[in-house]
Amino acid sequence: MAHRRRLALLAPAAAALLALAPRPARACSVCGCGDPLVAVGQVAGPAGQVGLELDFQWLSQKAGGEVPGTLDLLDQYSLLLTVSYTPVDRLNLVVTLPWTWKDMRMQMPDGMTMPSSNLNGFGDMQLGMRWFVWDDVDVGARAHQSLSISASTFAPTGRNDAVDAGGVRVDEHGQVGTGAWGPSLGLFYRYQGDLWSTYAGAWGLYRTTNAHGYRYGAAVLWTAAAQWQPNDWLAIALSLDGRWAAADTQDGATVESTGGLVLAAVPAVYAQVFPAGWLFVKAQVPVATSLYGEQSIGPVVTAGIRYEGLAF
Repeated sequence: MAHRRRLALLAPAAAALLALAPRPARACSVCGCGDPLVAVGQVAGPAGQVGLELDFQWLSQKAGGEVPGTLDLLDQYSLLLTVSYTPVDRLNLVVTLPWTWKDMRMQMPDGMTMPSSNLNGFGDMQLGMRWFVWDDVDVGARAHQSLSISASTFAPTGRNDAVDAGGVRVDEHGQVGTGAWGPSLGLFYRYQGDLWSTYAGAWGLYRTTNAHGYRYGAAVLWTAAAQWQPNDWLAIALSLDGRWAAADTQDGATVESTGGLVLAAVPAVYAQVFPAGWLFVKAQVPVATSLYGEQSIGPVVTAGIRYEGLAF
């Protein structure tokens, strides 16, 4: 059962996303849905447990540009270092430190592209907690259920005032940071059996306005998943994640081609490669969208390694 508890902490509801923040739209900073606190753990760990996770994430997006007939194209790569800690039973804490690369290009009506910006740097860090208000183990049925409340926030630690060679500020979505806070609050349920596990959750996420008058749209996120673990070293999961986001605003005015609905299927595979160490790969693949304006969202692919053990 110890292996299963480690894997349950690993198995995310979604992506991204540690990255994980659903900023909708015109070349969004991070497109994702599902659990915004995925790295904090889905079961209550023992007091003193420490987790370390290193993820590499890639995403792409197209959206209508400011110039009529053009498209803004974004490729984003992120390296995410996550540290989680269980100070007391039923309480998990987490901090995620991101390094982000963003390549934005403008696609002309004839299909030709030209560079817009290419930035990298420390992004918006995430701080969060998950408190397990109910945790029940049925030894006879070999089942474990839990209900938890999660709270987190993205902090404006990433640069949001980069300028191009001409001294003009880079497009909001090309910046490595949002320049704003992003608090979220959610509820999460998990049922863990001997072979199958299921979990579901829903969260609300709010965005403050940055120093340049820009505010990413508030969002509602959700996930529902099933996980099959045939043995102690392998697990396969499939979830359906969703996100609805309001349109972004600039100085109170709605920004076109931002916000909308995304539903994504998320297959994931986890394999234990050494004691308390797991490799995993997952892909958040959009299966249905209803986005405002002209937008096209690609998959969010994440690969990583996680270690969990007790602190000395």
